[in-house]
Amino acid sequence: MSFIDSHCHLDFGQLAGCFSEILSNARRNNVIEFVVPSISIENIPKVIKLAGDHEFIHMALGLHPCFMDLHLASHIDQLDQLVELNRPIAIGEIGLDFYISVDQQQQQKQLMLFAEQLQLAQRYDLPVILHVRKAHDQVLALLKKHKFYTAGIVHAFNGSFVQAKRYTDEFGFKLGFGGAITHSRALKLRALVSQLPLTDIVLETDAPDMPIANMQQAYNQPANIKQISEVVFELRSEPAIEIERQIESNTRQILGLITSSNG
Repeated sequence: MSFIDSHCHLDFGQLAGCFSEILSNARRNNVIEFVVPSISIENIPKVIKLAGDHEFIHMALGLHPCFMDLHLASHIDQLDQLVELNRPIAIGEIGLDFYISVDQQQQQKQLMLFAEQLQLAQRYDLPVILHVRKAHDQVLALLKKHKFYTAGIVHAFNGSFVQAKRYTDEFGFKLGFGGAITHSRALKLRALVSQLPLTDIVLETDAPDMPIANMQQAYNQPANIKQISEVVFELRSEPAIEIERQIESNTRQILGLITSSNG
């Protein structure tokens, strides 16, 4: 049984500072591949180096909506050049975040940046890794407006069943589930995991963020995919090995990853 962490930030300080230990813990828990998205022009070199140094680490390049103060108008052109030179597996982490109240001007800046990155993904025929909070309807509207059908992953999905089915059925996306489902109070998310077709689901940690329930470490890490998967096994009726194989297949298919020989 093996797993892919479809979303983690191995370049962030907590994980980068003990990288060998993080990898060792992951391997012990059968996590064999990692998808690492960027958040800004500033951290893209770290993400590129990680992927260049380790064939089992796959990079996505993009500008995150929560860091608008870091993004300049020139960064889209820089991102375009970096994508052309480095050929990431996806454009990400991109999207809209209206969770913390933002004014109309800030919303428009996020919308413009997101639209530009969708167009970039279309030019390179790449999937996207989406960050969406309190903005699913707006994201779905933009996907429709731009006729965006190269799909991708909605990271840390937290929307409704209706929104989930629009992403999957209308646009071909997979939905990422992580540490949130390990919390017993997450009834809506757990219901989604049990009700959605297995072919719609991928797993992630968002390490070092999104802690699992009763976490002993000071920060999240990819090894915790094991506990996340165990919750999925409990919520689903299919055999565990079938769930694991299908979720790995989902991740490889949506991101164009070749079958691993375990790194």
